[in-house]
Amino acid sequence: MFSSEGKKKRERIIALDLLRGAFLVAIFVNHIDWSPTLFDFITGQSRLFASAAEGFFAISGILVGYIYGPKVLKQTKDTFLRLFRRAGWLYLLTIGFTTLYTVITLFLPPETVRSQFLHPTFFDFLFNTVTLQFNYGWADFLSRYAVLMAFAPFVIWLVAKGKGWLVALVSFLVWFFLRDSNFNHFTAWQIIFFAGICIGYYLPTIEGKVLSIPSHLKRFAWPALLSFSVITFFLNIIAAVLLPIVAGELESVTSPVLYSNILTIIDIRTALDTSWFNKETLEIGRLIIGTIWFATLYILFRKNEDKINSKTKGSLLLLGTNSLYVYGLQSFILFMMDIFLDAPDAASFLLKTLVVANAVVLVYVLTKHRVRIRGYRKRIVRI
Repeated sequence: MFSSEGKKKRERIIALDLLRGAFLVAIFVNHIDWSPTLFDFITGQSRLFASAAEGFFAISGILVGYIYGPKVLKQTKDTFLRLFRRAGWLYLLTIGFTTLYTVITLFLPPETVRSQFLHPTFFDFLFNTVTLQFNYGWADFLSRYAVLMAFAPFVIWLVAKGKGWLVALVSFLVWFFLRDSNFNHFTAWQIIFFAGICIGYYLPTIEGKVLSIPSHLKRFAWPALLSFSVITFFLNIIAAVLLPIVAGELESVTSPVLYSNILTIIDIRTALDTSWFNKETLEIGRLIIGTIWFATLYILFRKNEDKINSKTKGSLLLLGTNSLYVYGLQSFILFMMDIFLDAPDAASFLLKTLVVANAVVLVYVLTKHRVRIRGYRKRIVRI
């Protein structure tokens, strides 16, 4: 349940970790090249007007603002150093993953993995990797985190000083004028991360305001928000997932008129996806629908966090609280699946679903054992 008390020591919000775990699973599933599967009707194959990637990015910003916001004025130097070290670690991880996957690619035949690319010279590779212009593999988000985390201490300090309006204004202007630049993975996506920091700083206050809304307004507002989110989500699933499957797999059993209408809907959705809802530049439509869907999910998870954690047997919480490890692990598994586990042309819908499900289970098992090993190590050190 929401906590309206913002002045007490801030406790960990389980709902955020649960959501982060769910988003990690969705991101992983969407990147596995074994579609279509049953999971696609939940995750949307990364074709929805808002995706788990933005939600995962937003939560990272929220947690930075929520955790470090109350400390930055009293422990300024320590807070800055912690976040700078975090940014440095993310930078090294980015270079490490890019180098690892590039070296592996050197020994692979062309087209073995998706987006296989080699630089013409070692200097080109080194320069582009060190300057974060080149990311290889499925851990490309780390470079964005590294750069934005380096700015995070200044953003948090400004917000804590009551200058959140300035952060919002500068962030908006960067997004508005530079979201189409060659660096849009920074200039566009920063608006989610920095908005998340502002929200995280004021989260107890925001929750308190929500709790103070009169009951008669809550009885209208919440059903309206939930209904809008559910309806738009399922319409998006139909247009982005179901209809392409029908057009590709069931063309022979549909009438020419129905088939033509299906193609028209798919074309409209594709046009919107590359304009108002563009993922690379985070266009306004994507920001709006993403905010609405995220708010709905957060309220649902916040109100039912204990129940959700119990029903999922702690699996989402485990993944969410080990997000950096899980993200890196998933990138490695995806790379290895591209090399050793291509989907056969005759693979059935059920087989593809089972393969993806087993890949998710593998991530969970490896994460669970990682936590246990770390616990055993701590016990041994204490002894």
